[in-house]
Amino acid sequence: MLFNSAHFLVFLPIVLILAKILKGTYQRVFLLLASLYFYNAWHPASIVCNDIRTSTWYENWIDLSFCNFNINLYIIILIVSMIVDYVAGRLMSREGVSEQFRKLCLVASLITNLGILAYFKYTNFLLEVFADLFNQISTGEPLKIEHLKIILPVGISFYTFQSMSYSIDVFRRNLEARKSFLDFALYVSFFPQLVAGPIVRAHTFFRDLDDTPKVTAEDVQIAFAQILMGFTRKIVFADNLAKVVDFTFNNYKILNPAEIWVGAMAFGWQIYFDFAGYTDIAIGTARLFGYKFDPNFNFPMVARNIADHWSRWHISFSTWIRDYIYIPLGGSRVGVLKGYRNLFITWLFAGIWHGAAYHFVGWGLWQGVMLGIHREYSKTKIAIWLNEKGGLSYDIGARIFTMFCLSFGFILFRAKTMQASWEMMKSLVFAVPGGVFSVKTFVNYDYGILLVICFVLSYYFSRNPIETIVENKKKFGVFVTANLFIILFFGAGGQNFLYFDF
Repeated sequence: MLFNSAHFLVFLPIVLILAKILKGTYQRVFLLLASLYFYNAWHPASIVCNDIRTSTWYENWIDLSFCNFNINLYIIILIVSMIVDYVAGRLMSREGVSEQFRKLCLVASLITNLGILAYFKYTNFLLEVFADLFNQISTGEPLKIEHLKIILPVGISFYTFQSMSYSIDVFRRNLEARKSFLDFALYVSFFPQLVAGPIVRAHTFFRDLDDTPKVTAEDVQIAFAQILMGFTRKIVFADNLAKVVDFTFNNYKILNPAEIWVGAMAFGWQIYFDFAGYTDIAIGTARLFGYKFDPNFNFPMVARNIADHWSRWHISFSTWIRDYIYIPLGGSRVGVLKGYRNLFITWLFAGIWHGAAYHFVGWGLWQGVMLGIHREYSKTKIAIWLNEKGGLSYDIGARIFTMFCLSFGFILFRAKTMQASWEMMKSLVFAVPGGVFSVKTFVNYDYGILLVICFVLSYYFSRNPIETIVENKKKFGVFVTANLFIILFFGAGGQNFLYFDF
């Protein structure tokens, strides 16, 4: 179910009212069923139910369940992940069990989750890599492997990571295993964050589940403001920027470098507003039920450097890979060379998590390169002096430079192939024939004004958080009026959330 759909606008108030009426176990059962209904509302367009298959018992079963009864088969994968990690957690927490047995339980949890994720997300990519390697060493006929018709379940990258973090924390004895399967199932499947995050840690969710704070009038105002801002970010900014982004990446061969620069930056802002908009709605919605999730974005597009950017962007994911990959590898405490090894392994993993393609691998490695260069630069005397004495001009220049560096990563992330991303990146450094203004086709330059507005608004809200706005009745009234106005008059809408593909 999409947040930006009429279905959700009907679903949310009904669930909210009934959840407030019900108490205790009844409320938790209801929220679990509502969350499963929310997930069940997703039906892959590639499964065509008017073309009934009857050749095998398996296809008959798909027709009967998915088509005739409108049941989303992929909900079974979610439930399997819940059961395995719940059982693993309970077994690991039993008194008297050996460390070897506890490790075995953890391995079973990880293999199940990563195995499911690998099959659905990476099978075709691994086949492609195998074929490419074979063709590199073979002198015979080139090997061609057709892609399997595998549908990626929506949200699988998010809920598997969330569920795995629980198993790892129980194994590390940082968290007590949950005795109630109902509580654990609700943690994994709670609908506001189920399909695109944030990746909520178990201690945060169970803190509010066990002692759900009373939802005050201020909480409702903050939640409403956050949801409203989320819709504005998605419908007004992300969906309008999508027009120039789609044109740029579909027609990059006939565009000049200046236009590609605008398109690359536009995509950075598009995916930020799209994903931050989703998490705004998710966090605001959860707050209406009494759950206070940690922020997932902290205005990363006005960051002063790449390290600052990643401390602000998709915080639940960046802290996840830090706590469960980078630090266990040894972090930066194992010497310079091993420290950089750990850094690149972590960001290679981050790239592959985002997508099964070479250009996502390139995107992850580019983040590692930027972070490594920044780490060394920040140690130099000139960096220390500029941070202390550079003033406003250095502050602004650093933010603009960071945006330019990020743009190479935006191209790697958005381009359909590695070849396309390479050609576009060459254009960014003007390594193309014809110069800067070689072709006059699509006026991307007009969108430069929109990008400036995005930057200014992000900088303003980074200085004026929603909580502060809500405290001032006049500011709050202006905020609500302005958002409703621009949604009604400038909202594009009609587009899926980008991170549904991950």
